[in-house]
Amino acid sequence: MSTVLFGTIEYYERELISYFTNIHISNKDDATMKIFIMLEAEIFNVFLFDEAIRIKCMQNLLKAFCGVSETYLVKKLPYNE
Repeated sequence: MSTVLFGTIEYYERELISYFTNIHISNKDDATMKIFIMLEAEIFNVFLFDEAIRIKCMQNLLKAFCGVSETYLVKKLPYNE
């Protein structure tokens, strides 16, 4: 397993996929928002970053979220199988 740096798109993709695969929730939309809000709070509340780093982390989270949501949620829905 390779090391992925915090704040990169790959880091957030890994985190999102981990949450999606480990949480068995019937309402995926609710789970998706909860996961996104949790990671967003991690960026804005937990770590004391320079504002430019925070913005970059948030941009990376959004990119990862869009990519994972498209590939994981859309392809995994029962009507698409």
